[in-house]
Amino acid sequence: MIRLAAMLMVLAAPALAEPLPIHYNERPPHHYTRQGMPQGDGIERLRAALATANLPYQFHATPAKQQLVLLKANERPACMLAWVALPGRERAGKLSDIIYDERRLWCTMATPDEVMQRLNAALRQ
Repeated sequence: MIRLAAMLMVLAAPALAEPLPIHYNERPPHHYTRQGMPQGDGIERLRAALATANLPYQFHATPAKQQLVLLKANERPACMLAWVALPGRERAGKLSDIIYDERRLWCTMATPDEVMQRLNAALRQ
C-alpha cells in the first residue's frame, strides 16, 4: 500500500521545475495563433496530453528554422511541434508518439526521458 501511494505521488508530481517550451509554427488548421493565443486541432490534442501527463508547458510561436537552431543547441528541455520521424532524426532529438497525421514532437536531448514517457503514455490514451 505504501509502495502504491509513493508511485502515485511520483506520477502526480510535475517532472519539470519550469514549464516545457513547446515551439510551433503557423500551420492552420493544426496550429496557428489567433488573437495572441495558440489554436488548432494539433494544439488542442497536445494540450490535452500535457494536462493528462501533468506536465507544465508554455507554447511559443517559432519559425521552423529557429526551431532547428534550438534543437541543435540542446541547451535545455524544449519540444518542436509537428515534425515527421525521418531516418536519423532520433540522433538529434527525442521523438514523441504521433500527435496528428504522422506529426510528432521533436524534443531536445536535454528533455528528460521521464517527460517523454509521461507524454507518450498520455498521447496513447
